[in-house]
Order: sequence, then C-alpha cells, then structure tokens
Amino acid sequence: MFQRYLHRHDDVNVVLSALRDDPQCLPILIAWGAALRRDVASALREVIATGAWQGDVRVRSAAAHWREEPRFDVFLEHGLEKRRDRGPKYEHLDAALLTFPETRAALYRVSAAECPQHCRTRAGTFAEDRHVEDYRQALFGWYAVIQHAHACVVRAARWFADAQLSDPRRPEAFTDWMTGTRRRHSNSAVQETEPATQEALREIILMMHAWSPHTFEAMDVAFQKAEGEDASHAWGAGFEPAGRHEAQAAAEALASVLSPQERQQVREVINGIESDDEDRDMELARDSTLVCTSDRHRTYGTDLAEREDCATARGRVFEEASRPWSEGVDRKADAARLARFLLGPRNDRIQAALATARAGVARESTEPAPQVWHDNAEPLREAREAAGLDLHDAARYLGIKPATLQRFEQATGKLPGRPVSLGYLQLLALTCKQAGRTTPACIPQTISQPVISLPTTLP
Repeated sequence: MFQRYLHRHDDVNVVLSALRDDPQCLPILIAWGAALRRDVASALREVIATGAWQGDVRVRSAAAHWREEPRFDVFLEHGLEKRRDRGPKYEHLDAALLTFPETRAALYRVSAAECPQHCRTRAGTFAEDRHVEDYRQALFGWYAVIQHAHACVVRAARWFADAQLSDPRRPEAFTDWMTGTRRRHSNSAVQETEPATQEALREIILMMHAWSPHTFEAMDVAFQKAEGEDASHAWGAGFEPAGRHEAQAAAEALASVLSPQERQQVREVINGIESDDEDRDMELARDSTLVCTSDRHRTYGTDLAEREDCATARGRVFEEASRPWSEGVDRKADAARLARFLLGPRNDRIQAALATARAGVARESTEPAPQVWHDNAEPLREAREAAGLDLHDAARYLGIKPATLQRFEQATGKLPGRPVSLGYLQLLALTCKQAGRTTPACIPQTISQPVISLPTTLP
C-alpha cells in the first residue's frame, strides 16, 4: 500500500528537501498542504458519491468471506496505518477534514448505514478508479506534508528573526511573509489581506496539529511565556509521546517572531478549529435537505431538483440506520435494503426493485406469467412505449438481448421463460406507476402489487 501511493509523497519530500533553509519553504508548504487537503476531502467525497469504494479488492473479498454487504470501514482502514511513522493514520485524515463538513457528513452516513451511499443519477458511474487513486494519492501526499510542518515553521522563524530589515524578501510582519503579501503603511491593505492571513495560519496550524496532538497546548504555553506569564506543560506520561518536542520547538519559534496581535490571531484560528465538534456533524448528516455535494452533480449539468432528491435519499438511509436499537430489528440490513431502492444509478435501483419484488410473488402466480405475456404482447408493448421505456433499456434490465425481447413482444416463437416473463410484467407495472399511467389490466395484481408497493424512485 505504502509503495503504491508514494508518487505525491515523494514529490513533497523531494521539493522540500531541495529547498532546505530557503525562506520560501513555508509559503510553498502552506500552498501545497491546502491543495492536498482539499484533494483529500473532495476525492473521498467522490469515492462515497460514486460508490467506487465497493470495487476495492479488500471490500469485495471481505464481503464475500463473511457473506454480507460491502462495508465502508474495510475500504477506509485499507489506506490507513496504525503506526505514526509508517503511513497516514485516522487522526491525520480526521485533521484533513476538519473544515469540510460535507465530507464528514458523507462519512457519517455511509459508516452508519454500512451500505451504498452513491449518487442518484441516471447516467452510469464513470471514472471510479480515478476517484480511488486520487483519494489515496492525496492522502499520502498530505501525510508527507504534515511531517515537514513543524520543521518548516522553525526554519522560517529563524530566517525571519535573523534576516536584515533591508532584505527585500522580509516584510514587516511574519504573517505577511507567510501569505506572500507586501504591506507596510496602508490600513486598507491590512483589512484586504486579513482573510488570506487567516487562511494561511489555519492551514499551517492544521498541518502541525495533524502531525502532533500536542501542538495546541505547546502554542498556548509558549504564547503565555512570551507575554510574561508563568505557564507549564501538562502532557500526560503515556499519551502519544511522539511529536512533543517538535510541537514545542515550533511553538517557541513562532512565539519569538509573532507580534501580540498575530498571537491573538493564532489563538482565534485555534479556537475556530476546536469549535468544530462532532454533534454539529451528526446534525448535518441527519439533514435530508442538505443538497448532494458531489462534484458529479455540480459538473455534469444536473439540476437542483436531482441534487435535492439525492440528498433526501441519503438522509432517509441515514435515518433508518441511526434509529435506537430494538430487539429483533436489524437496522443496518433495513438501511442497506432501503439504500438499494433509493440510491445509486437508475439501473441499480430498477434491478434491486425487480429482484425484491420477484421474491414477493407466490409460485402459483409465477406459472401463468409467460402465457399472460404471449397472449397480450401487443397491448403490453404499447404500454411500454407509452410509458417511455426504451426497448434496449428494458432488455438490459431483464438481462436479455433487445432482439430477443422484440421477438417476445411480437408473440413469435416459443414462450419466454418464467423469470423473464415475471420481470417484464413487473417492470411494466413499475414504469407505468412512475410515468403516472394506469397499469395494463392484463397484468395480474398478484404480480404488479409487490413491485408497486416498493419505495423505489426512478426519475
């Protein structure tokens, strides 16, 4: 795993190693880290939205071994390490997603339901492998970036402290230099560049926090000492010892070059990061009105109604999965069944509906289905065309060739088999219902009712 996704990881290490003590190392790290963090969040969101994670080898083999639905946590853990210095950990991923509530909401939904959470789109899934590759590459690139965060801060602070005021590369304030701005006298410029400064501070602090959980405390202690207060660390003896010295060195270096106003800015950024709590994410995950945030729905010309339908379907699945436990009720299985009806490409939903409805038809009702189709071939074909169901689409849903379906609809040759006949009659009943048309009277109610009663949405 680590060797396969080392492309961006090695790129980061090569560039930052080449820069060494160059004063541009920190601005480059901030820009690179921000881009990789966005890539991690957007790619993971697309992995969930497209259902690409279900194609992972580990996911498929685990589902086959245990004879269960594909589980998202198997995919997620496949790209994460337990050891800090051997690859990205869950804590590193969690820090990357701190300011992306849509991605965290998608994570809560797919983890709670343990079932598909991909987009409700008519078109088939495309570029699934690319989404998985993008996510893993960005994750390992992010892992490489955060390893350099504390060291880059220390080197940059030392250069800033030692540089002459006449050096053209050295602006008046350390935070100005981080964002690449040049301001000295204009108060309006201060107001204009403040958002860029806040963003740059947030990115470097997030990178430092991702690599060492001691970063926030180290900064608090270093800033208090810089302001003349008596402060000390309260690090526990057995809690994540890795990263303490890195965090302390970076915090002390920052405290030596930041002005009181800049230290206050850092405190405000940290407070903003810490205020992102899990309860807000859970509320967002439960919100069925949250418009689907998939890039597929923003890029490929879909309208707002389809995005809202997708969000409503996801919310219903999450609600089903997160209900309080009750004896004899398998919420995860119920959510998985609901997901097959409400989520996914059109073809997946129809196939799931037909498979479920087929099981609800008694054997004695299945026997006359071929004869019903043969005797009423012409009105059934007319009903299919009037409901807007294409011949090739219908054949694909039934798993037969279009020429075979056309021959059956002309009532020529031998009778179709019972499974195909039952599927065809139920497909017509479902299509007529979705199109607002009356189900053909020749289709027995014992055949049409099981599929009509399902909560399937096909638009």
